[in-house]
Amino acid sequence: MNSQVQKTIDSILEKVKEPETLRSVAELGLVKKVTLSDSAREILVTMDIAEPRLSCFVCSVVNEKIRDTIQQRLKAEFEQEFPGYHCDFC
Repeated sequence: MNSQVQKTIDSILEKVKEPETLRSVAELGLVKKVTLSDSAREILVTMDIAEPRLSCFVCSVVNEKIRDTIQQRLKAEFEQEFPGYHCDFC
């Protein structure tokens, strides 16, 4: 990956904030890996958001909502910075 692409990815990870703490996903280490495929025109983001340790229904719902919000924001930023690419998560 060239340095300009890496800078763009790093910038996106700094820009997108976790909604409760308002700290960047980069600072919190919530993204494990970003894979950019030019041939498939796809960006695959591997998240590192663990399930709650307790079997609390409310905790699970909150965790899922936070993950969904982060993924929506990342998708919007990646697809804006890389026009023509589709962003997906695993």
